[in-house]
Amino acid sequence: MVTKPNPILEYSIDSLLKAFNTYRKPVLNHSHFSKLMNLLDTRLRKQGIDMELPGYWYKYGFYIEPRFLDSALPRKFTEYYTLDDTVVPPMHPKRDYGLKADIKKTIDSIVRYLWKQYGYKSDYGKKVKRDSYQINSPYDFNTIFQDYIDVVNRKERGFGSRKDQLEPLLDDLLNNFPEDDFPELFDLYLEWDDTVRLILDCTSSEKQYGLIVDLRDKFWDVFSNCVRIIHHQNIPDEKSIIDEWERKYEQSIPAFYHELEDLREEILSDNYEFSNKNEDTVKKLLKCAYENHKGEAHG
Repeated sequence: MVTKPNPILEYSIDSLLKAFNTYRKPVLNHSHFSKLMNLLDTRLRKQGIDMELPGYWYKYGFYIEPRFLDSALPRKFTEYYTLDDTVVPPMHPKRDYGLKADIKKTIDSIVRYLWKQYGYKSDYGKKVKRDSYQINSPYDFNTIFQDYIDVVNRKERGFGSRKDQLEPLLDDLLNNFPEDDFPELFDLYLEWDDTVRLILDCTSSEKQYGLIVDLRDKFWDVFSNCVRIIHHQNIPDEKSIIDEWERKYEQSIPAFYHELEDLREEILSDNYEFSNKNEDTVKKLLKCAYENHKGEAHG
């Protein structure tokens, strides 16, 4: 049950922002703020304190939409806590939150612990994201996919081909796809996996980067849309928002499936015409397209 006003949530946010942004500078982006709040929420729950933090798991981890905080806080988050697309303490902090001293003491203690872990540390945002995933990620698949995103982003491959770098991650993803929770998405996922492997086997290195980045982003958009439908908490006006998410998710599956089919046909057609006289290459293409890892995934 989400309550408003929510003094525990308000005090938790104010305490965290006072520690991480004492001078109210535009230095804390909303993504890092969301993950710090996720870690604070986790530790508070272990102490028996529920701040009723609203949010959900999405593309890059736990995320809190500002409009959710507008609904949950006594003062509008978007008016009092934002500056140049960053999160800052309110200009005039409260003196009395109506909370028991022991609750405030527990919150402040955990905030100090988080500050010692991350405050003023280089790349603290990456550390916060990593720890949030390690502690609270709803699926191993999500955590592995973040590594996949990072590796795909590297234009310079260093040692080894792009295929050598990506195939182990593709294998890990295949072994960890949460089929039980998303059976309707499994066939699309296999089609995506096969298409990426086809690109790695059958297209030039110049074309690979753009194609793989595009497919990565589009698949992750579809998958993230379904994850948040299950893994959310304390969403205001929940039914309306979840209905909106479900519509978007259901519409995205057939559109992306057709796009994958068209791309596969194009790659196979280009290579088949080029290799028309080479029977061995044609057989390799067919094997890439229709057999690679499907047997393992269903086995």
